[in-house]
Amino acid sequence: MDKFYHRYWQDKHIKINPFDHIPQWTEENFKYHIKFFDETVEGVVLDFGVGDGYFLDKIRSSCKEVYGMDISNLAITKAMVLHPHLNLGLSEHSYTFREGFFDTIFCLDVLEHILDIETTLEEFYRLLKVGGYLCITTSQLTRLKLLMIIMSGIDLYFYPTSPHIRYFTKWNLEDILKRKGFQVIKYQANRKYFGIIPQGQMVIARKI
Repeated sequence: MDKFYHRYWQDKHIKINPFDHIPQWTEENFKYHIKFFDETVEGVVLDFGVGDGYFLDKIRSSCKEVYGMDISNLAITKAMVLHPHLNLGLSEHSYTFREGFFDTIFCLDVLEHILDIETTLEEFYRLLKVGGYLCITTSQLTRLKLLMIIMSGIDLYFYPTSPHIRYFTKWNLEDILKRKGFQVIKYQANRKYFGIIPQGQMVIARKI
């Protein structure tokens, strides 16, 4: 796994699907996200899957404390160089935080990369205060999107070197969150193809 993400963050993995490139934040994309998540940017915040640290650095002035974690040593190293003032560490060390430490956890374009969704959500539940926010962006499959994929490039979309290993619908994302103790309180498609087919989905869920 370490080798996979080292290759990924060096941008040396096979990229057949155009969505397999390392995501790059822009000011416009940040503003689009923060418009949806604005009410949750407060208190003690964790960015899980912090990447190069761009998003966390942009919100830190609005928060009491911010922390970033990532599975990749290389990603953390890059983030430390770009943002040496941030508190950063490997996601495998999340156990060092006490139960209920965070007011908000951001998990942006990360869940689709995770093998063990159940354990990850259970850890988010442990880390959040009661009533705390779990903020997610991830993939979304719909019947229309699957049809578009089948018609235009199913071999490319599901190419075996893609870092995307989980595929969510609106229903199954809300269902797994409910099963793990969260209530979805806000939902939105994350941009759309042709104005009707969601590219992804954005969720704010509260720990209950």
